[in-house]
Amino acid sequence: MTGSATMSEPATVLLVDDEPRVLDSLEAMLGMHYRVIRTARPPEALEMLARERIAVVISDQRMPGMLGTDLLARSLEVSPETVRILLTAFTDADALMASINAANIYHFVLKPWDPKELLHIVGQGVQRYRLGEEREGLVRDLARKNADLEAALADLRAAQDHVVRETSLRTQLQRYVSPRLVDMAVANPALLELPGEWRQATVLFADIRGFTRLIETTRAPVMIRLLDEYFNRMIEVIFGHHGTVEQLIGDEIVALFGVPEGAEDAAARAVDAAVDMIDGVRHLARRWTEAGLPAFTIGIGLSSGKVMAGTIGSDRRRELIVVGRPMIAAARIQRMTRLFGAHIIAGEETFRQVSDSVSYRELGTPRLKGLKERTVLYEILGKKPAVAAVSRPV
Repeated sequence: MTGSATMSEPATVLLVDDEPRVLDSLEAMLGMHYRVIRTARPPEALEMLARERIAVVISDQRMPGMLGTDLLARSLEVSPETVRILLTAFTDADALMASINAANIYHFVLKPWDPKELLHIVGQGVQRYRLGEEREGLVRDLARKNADLEAALADLRAAQDHVVRETSLRTQLQRYVSPRLVDMAVANPALLELPGEWRQATVLFADIRGFTRLIETTRAPVMIRLLDEYFNRMIEVIFGHHGTVEQLIGDEIVALFGVPEGAEDAAARAVDAAVDMIDGVRHLARRWTEAGLPAFTIGIGLSSGKVMAGTIGSDRRRELIVVGRPMIAAARIQRMTRLFGAHIIAGEETFRQVSDSVSYRELGTPRLKGLKERTVLYEILGKKPAVAAVSRPV
């Protein structure tokens, strides 16, 4: 069937009888209330039922070529929702009831019919059809809404899973990397999934001078307070220059610039961070001294070059591991700060990348423990005034 009837449109009633006189009589009676279509041939009636939305079909029982009960039984296949009414003068009640049940006939009317009774039966049939249509519409609407709800729930579950993963990822990352890098990693988690590759990076190694003596002479609660304020300030500085805190071990800080994200200005950002870290420690020291607390200074070593970076661990805990000559060199260079009385010392490759923007003092080529090749070391005295004015992190 095609088309869709509405409640405001008159219902369609199909009349099937081989006698034109009977069709005329039925059409005259029903045409005032319904849209009536008619045929004298049962095969054509089946075509009409398949083609149109017909509320009620009224068929005579005895017709050439096909009984009314057979027609109505076959109509179940093409229009199961149509209400079927049988007109008959057949008086064998048992045989008639068997045929009616087989054809799922709503009502049968004996000839000659009572017009009022027939109108009432047809009216009930139309109401039954419309209730069925309404029920089917409600079922379809409910199924559609259920499908929409299932889709919405699936989207909600996916969104919840995404929020949980993002929250977990942020919780893991925010202790080690800058907020900007956290946002980048959340948007692209593959950024932190390094399979193991060589990266150009700058390593910053910072260490508190006289830490052992400081621990031995300072009460534990005071020492913890100093370290907490110190690490908090230093990490803020490193994050401010888009660095990554690779390790916090005792009094040591190992920070990376250029890993996991690559950047051509990694050395410049590392030097800027080192200068700001020294300024930050000086500020803390003044405040601690004014409060009657012990203070300390730090030394920072910087080394640039290729490092091997990769992500290792389990699904529950992943760690970024970085190895290579710059990691060792930065630690060894940091030890030179005490020997030369310097706060920041950079290796030759780091200095080469920032030489135009810093004030410096060349320190020669001392031997660094564990490294065969010697490198020229440079004390970084500070940023040149014109550069310092524009290099502070926002």
